[in-house]
Amino acid sequence: MKFPIDVDYYRFPTLAYKRRKLFGNMSNKSDKLHKQVVREQQKRIKPGECQKYVRMVIDAGFLHISVGQELLQQINSTDLKYEIRSLPIGNCIIWERNIGQHTIVPGSSGSALDEAWKMENHVLHWIGESNMHHSQQEQRACLGHKLRIAFPDCQYTVALPKLRHSKHSSGSQDPSGLIELQLLHQLHVEQLGTPESQELLCLLQRYTKAIAETPYKKQRDESLGLFKKYLANDKKQCVRVEQGNGYGRLWQQHLNRLPLVTLEVAESIIAQYPCPKKLLDHFSDDPTAVQSLADLKIKRCNGPQPLHTERRIGNVLSNKLYTLYNARDPNALI
Repeated sequence: MKFPIDVDYYRFPTLAYKRRKLFGNMSNKSDKLHKQVVREQQKRIKPGECQKYVRMVIDAGFLHISVGQELLQQINSTDLKYEIRSLPIGNCIIWERNIGQHTIVPGSSGSALDEAWKMENHVLHWIGESNMHHSQQEQRACLGHKLRIAFPDCQYTVALPKLRHSKHSSGSQDPSGLIELQLLHQLHVEQLGTPESQELLCLLQRYTKAIAETPYKKQRDESLGLFKKYLANDKKQCVRVEQGNGYGRLWQQHLNRLPLVTLEVAESIIAQYPCPKKLLDHFSDDPTAVQSLADLKIKRCNGPQPLHTERRIGNVLSNKLYTLYNARDPNALI
């Protein structure tokens, strides 16, 4: 951090030194606070931890229907966080994320703090069986418009019991209404089986997990290119390829996944064929490529040189590699 020339430095050197030291301490504290905030934000979006900072807001109307009462009892036995509140549209569920800030509780003297929550852009609306008859067709037609007014710039999901078709029952339901919701009103429709409360709970668990992990996945996709994200997987036994580094390790890892290919065998093949294209070109250009690969000697890594015994790749592995890279039948056995 640069400081302007201090005239008092020559007149009062002790005072100027204290001033510079004070500014330096303030700068260090600011950097530490910034790093702490970044670490806290990364922790909040980390898979496995992110669901602790996401909660559901369930409309109070669920308390008056049997599905909602059963749902709340089942939610209490899970790790899902929720809050019951009156929403602009009945029988809706939204999600909120804890943004790591605190606000003063209204009516308090200033000592009581409350956590700040931000609404996510996902809304789920439950349609009961009684609202799926033909008499409710006009209300369903206005549902998309009402949701967009109450919850703008969101993604909307409509959950309802699975339709029952019967030729003899007058209460059979017409699936054309669901098609209209999807095609005309751009609403995603989820039909749930029985028991409805259990199916709805499973749906909410999937949505909560997906919503909680969305920031992490967006951050990961932004840092990776269209092709690199398939190579830079964060799972076990995957190889990170970055700025042209790692292709050799990826080629070796690919060979090691094949049967009969040890580390020594893979290194011997890579020494002769540094990349897969070299091996493919050899197979296509040389009729004796299979035998040449079979006669390739394996380099031993351990033990003194005089005690090394010569080993070959062998016909079995050579034929397997040829079949792997040249077979056109998807059902061919390697």
